[in-house]
Amino acid sequence: MHVELQRSRGVVFMPKIVTFLCPLFLAFTLVSSAVPVELKVGALVSFNYIGDGEWPPYQGEILEAAEEYVDSSNILGDDYSLKVTLLDSGCDPKQGIIAVVTELDKSNRVDGFVGPGCSAVCKNTAYIASKEGFNVPMISYACTLDSLSDVSEYSTFARTVSSVGANAGPMIQIIKAMKWERIGIIYRNIGLYEEAAASLKKELISAFPDISEDMPDGFKVVCYKVWYFDDEDSEEKISTARDIRQECADEVRVFMILAYDTDVIDFLEYAYNDQAFPFTECAFLSLEVTQTAVTNSTQVYTQGLLSLSPKNPDNDIFDNLATEVKSKLNDQSVELDVYSATLYDSVLTYAQAAKSVINSNSDETEVLAMIKNGTYMAEVIASLSPFEGASGTVAFDKNADRKASLEVFQAQVSASDGTIHMVAIFQTDTSTNELVAVNGTVYQWNDGSSKPPPACGDGRELCTEPDLQKTILLVVLPIGSCFSSSQLSSSSS
Repeated sequence: MHVELQRSRGVVFMPKIVTFLCPLFLAFTLVSSAVPVELKVGALVSFNYIGDGEWPPYQGEILEAAEEYVDSSNILGDDYSLKVTLLDSGCDPKQGIIAVVTELDKSNRVDGFVGPGCSAVCKNTAYIASKEGFNVPMISYACTLDSLSDVSEYSTFARTVSSVGANAGPMIQIIKAMKWERIGIIYRNIGLYEEAAASLKKELISAFPDISEDMPDGFKVVCYKVWYFDDEDSEEKISTARDIRQECADEVRVFMILAYDTDVIDFLEYAYNDQAFPFTECAFLSLEVTQTAVTNSTQVYTQGLLSLSPKNPDNDIFDNLATEVKSKLNDQSVELDVYSATLYDSVLTYAQAAKSVINSNSDETEVLAMIKNGTYMAEVIASLSPFEGASGTVAFDKNADRKASLEVFQAQVSASDGTIHMVAIFQTDTSTNELVAVNGTVYQWNDGSSKPPPACGDGRELCTEPDLQKTILLVVLPIGSCFSSSQLSSSSS
């Protein structure tokens, strides 16, 4: 399937014949305007994401709106235009490679890519895009693998999301504020989460090198476990989750779970229904568990879940994008999310980088050569001044990774109508890049109380066993953890 978003750009006038009559001759003058040079971008998206429809939803309308915004805002000036073509990379490495190589093998190939969105696809396609002979820019809107920050391997790669490693700093802030002496990490047997678990474990251990008054035995990562199962085998999923709970129950009460949001919800359900597991004594944290995943679940086991996520879009550009997509679909019930915004901003980022090149050189041949040079474009993106996009202020570090702007949400039950929803607990202070508590926040944990459970148990019984002092445990799945309102407030003051 190949869908193109092609629009007439610029104004092309039909030749006008102007006749001048004079005594000796008849002169004809043809007048026409120049056609803008077209920059071609391939959008690597999924037409059928893990069998659940296109992702991000409404991708065609979002990309069309981005193309129209670049045009109406005259970002590229009068001499250049933009055309976006949709390419189905799926969420499968092989399919992604085929989509990229097929496009780059064309004589009239694209000048750059936005996407892909799945980390499983990003690693291979970004490697191919950076190789000599291709050297084409690629701007992902959702891939978070830390390894993609290596410019020696992925020299043409940029992204409008931060790497998973950017979560380490906020996690450390939270753990310090809560005075948690240990944490378990549970992770899915998928490359993205395996890499995230290893990165977070390393950062957490290095952040707490010494014994302190708050942590008399020092900080430990315990119960470091891989949650292994085949996507098609539900029995294996349930049994391996049970094995992890049994191994971890005597070691820790705070868990970080690294997995897809639906898997995180499943893990919580299994733990809640396990009578032998002290569910209400535990805290759970995760990465990027969505509002939709929570509202589609049963509140008795998701209540209290903490999720560290990119900041929710909240500006006029995002509102206008939502309005445009609803209008294009003639459907006012459409809802966009943060990845709708980062997809949109990947196109804006390409346009801003191209603009920088266009403004630096008046020679069309040289401009096109630089825009098609992926390594050069990645360097341009890394040096771009911050600009406002649908996902908020877009700024990049030296590796062309989006600088993180994160929020911490907690799943809470509304006292007014009994529904469950995600409530902002922490937000990033853009001036310091530190997490600060949201004013007036009241926490709501697994048992409905506002007091977070201690990592070592109420009587620190889990931290007094001699054999546990030598154990290292890490569990990756959604992340489970607890926060103290007073401690968090005082830490941010």
